[in-house]
Parts: sequence; structure tokens; C-alpha cells
Amino acid sequence: MEDLIGMIPGANKMKGLKNANFDEKQLTHVEAIIQSMTAQERQDPSIINAGRRKRIAKGSGRTVSEVNRLLKQFEEMKKMMKQMSNMQQGKKGKKGKKMKGMNFPFM
Repeated sequence: MEDLIGMIPGANKMKGLKNANFDEKQLTHVEAIIQSMTAQERQDPSIINAGRRKRIAKGSGRTVSEVNRLLKQFEEMKKMMKQMSNMQQGKKGKKGKKMKGMNFPFM
């Protein structure tokens, strides 16, 4: 899991990920929940209502609160990745703007 996190762009800058401990049992539970979802639910988790959450929980052998927790973690991670993406785009944009405004005599 640590190798996988190391492959994520910008993950080395995130505090806490280096020392994070991953419980293999927890990953098995998450996998069971995800495998209990339909392809459409995996594609668009926003369609998962209370009835679907119950079905997923029953199919995975987990509780509805665990399904809710996973969906909430997914949404938080999605927001964080979007922020990281915006930060990366902001850095690229700033560099380009600085270079445009500079006047070099040899250009």
C-alpha cells in the first residue's frame, strides 16, 4: 500500500501519509463493500440512496454505517485530489504568467 501511495503525484508532500499504518483487514472490508456495488454505483456513487446502502451492506456483510463511512471518505478524498489538482494547475499558470511579463533583451 505504501508503494501505491508513493506513486500518487504530490503524495510525498502530504503530511501523515508516510507514517500511516494500513490494516489489511480493513482493506478487505472496503473491497467487500465495493464488490457489493453495481457497476453504475461504482461509476457514480451519488446515486446510492438509503435502500442501496442497505443492499450493499447486506451483500458485503458489513453495516450500513461502514458503507456510509466509506462513501464519506471517498467524497473527502475526491475533494482533496481536486484541491491538489488545482494547486498543480495554479503553479503552472503562475510560471507562465511570470515569463510573459518579463522582457528579455535577447528575445
